[in-house]
Amino acid sequence: MRLRRNELCPIHRSVSCCGREPVPKALTIRLGVQRIEDPHHPRGYRELRSAAEMRNLLKRKVAEQSRVCAICLEEFTDYSDVVPDHKNPKGMGGAWRDDHPNNIRAAHWWCNGEKGSTRIDDD
Repeated sequence: MRLRRNELCPIHRSVSCCGREPVPKALTIRLGVQRIEDPHHPRGYRELRSAAEMRNLLKRKVAEQSRVCAICLEEFTDYSDVVPDHKNPKGMGGAWRDDHPNNIRAAHWWCNGEKGSTRIDDD
């Protein structure tokens, strides 16, 4: 008996065995900024940014911070050393991920690595 294209094989527990072509997975690319409603968040929502949007936000944050790292307060010398730092990281009870501009600041990758998931309040 032949299996349908998207039917799970009872022997191999796969959809791409027994001579069938693999079923292509749908590629979902989410561009821009997504707003996710979250009743547990103080704002009532979280924001998720695509990689391109995060790059744009990071460039803006570097300019706002006068090209200075938010953690060590030293000037940036190479843009490849700059990474986004979450003020309220998910490891400290923050949202699953919140890329809102108020939660992001520019930092050196080594400063961000040393900081880890600790919260630094600079307000």
